[in-house]
Amino acid sequence: MKTYNLYCLLLVCLVVSSCSKTEGVSVDDGKGNPPGTEASYTILLTSGGTLKSTLLDANGERVALSPTESPFAAIPVPDFTYKEGTTISMYRSGGSCIGDILRYDFGDGSPQELTVFEDLGTCSLTAYAIAHSNNAVYVAFGLEETSKETGYFVRAIDLDSAEFDFVDVPLDKKPMDLTYANDRLFVLTLDEEITNENALSVLDAGTNTLTIEIGLGYDAHRIITNVDGNVIISYDELHTVLNSETLAEQYVNYQTGKEPNFVSSESTHFDEEGSLYYAMESGDFSMYPLIPAVYNFSENLTTLYAYENFLTEAERDLEYKIETTTMVGFDGKNGYLLIGYKKLDGSGKGGLLRIKPAPEPAVIDNLELDGIPYDIIVK
Repeated sequence: MKTYNLYCLLLVCLVVSSCSKTEGVSVDDGKGNPPGTEASYTILLTSGGTLKSTLLDANGERVALSPTESPFAAIPVPDFTYKEGTTISMYRSGGSCIGDILRYDFGDGSPQELTVFEDLGTCSLTAYAIAHSNNAVYVAFGLEETSKETGYFVRAIDLDSAEFDFVDVPLDKKPMDLTYANDRLFVLTLDEEITNENALSVLDAGTNTLTIEIGLGYDAHRIITNVDGNVIISYDELHTVLNSETLAEQYVNYQTGKEPNFVSSESTHFDEEGSLYYAMESGDFSMYPLIPAVYNFSENLTTLYAYENFLTEAERDLEYKIETTTMVGFDGKNGYLLIGYKKLDGSGKGGLLRIKPAPEPAVIDNLELDGIPYDIIVK
C-alpha cells in the first residue's frame, strides 16, 4: 500500500512530519484568543444545483448546527464569484444576454440584487469574471459584434445610485480575471488575436478610465488581492506581487516539483498573516483528487494535508466517506484548519473537518452537512 505523509514544500528542502489524531484538542492560537474562543461560521453548500447557507456555532472543542436560521435565501449555483472579507458577489447567466448579480454581505446579512445587460437587447454575450468595491460591482464580458468579431468590456455598476448607473469600459483584449485594490480595478487580459500573451489593465475606479497596461508575458492564470492590498499574479512556475499603489513588481520563483499550484484554485481565503488556504490538485501526494493546502507567501512555503496522514482508512472510507476536498478555510479565533469535503456515496452531501494545523496536525471534530461545502465565512 502506498504511504502518504504531510509535506512542507520549501524552496530548498522537503520536510516530512508525522501526525496523530486527537479528540477534544483546545489550543491557544498565539493571537491572544484563549482556548475555546466562541466563533460563528456561515457555510455555503451546494445541493442539486442550488446554493444555500447554514449557520454553525463553534469553539475550541466542538462545532454544531446553529439554532438560528440563515437569512441567506437559496439561489442557483453562480457561474463565478468574488469574495472580499465577509462580502461575496455572485454572477449567474440568465440567458444569451442577461445576467443576475447578488452582492451579499454575510457580516450583516444585507443583499443587493440586480439584473444586468437587459439594455443590450437581443445579443450574444459571455461574462468572464466579477469583482466589487464598497460602492461598485464590475463584470468583465465579451459581446459578439459580428460572426468573426467580439468586443470586450468591463461594466462598472454604481451601487450607490438609485438606478444602478453603469459605464461600459472597452478593452482591446479578452478579459480573464478581475480583482480590486487601492481604488483600482485590475483586469487580467489575453491577446488571443496576435501574441497570445497576457497583460494587466488598470482602471481608475474614480473615473472608470484605463490608466495603464502592464505586459505579463505568457501563461498568467489568475489575479487575487492579498491581505496587504497588493495584487498577486499567478503562473505555474512563479507568482508576481504587484504593489497596487506604485505598481512595483516583485517576482517569486518556485523550485521545480514544489510549486504551490494555487493557480487552479478559486479560493481567496487568507488568514491575518497572509497565508492562502485552498484545495490543491494532489498529484503524487495523495490518492484523493484535491487535498487541503496552505501557502505562506512570506516564506514561500506550502503545507499539504493528505487525508492519509491524519485519518485512518476506516475513517476516510467508512466514517466520513471522503471523495475529495471542495473548500478550505481557517478559524483564526481557535487556530483551526477548516476542510470541506464531498462524500463518495453519491448522496450529494458532505462534511466539515476541523484540524489543528502543522507542525502537529490533529483532528478536532467532524460535522455532517446537508450539502457539499462551497465556501465558508468565519466571524
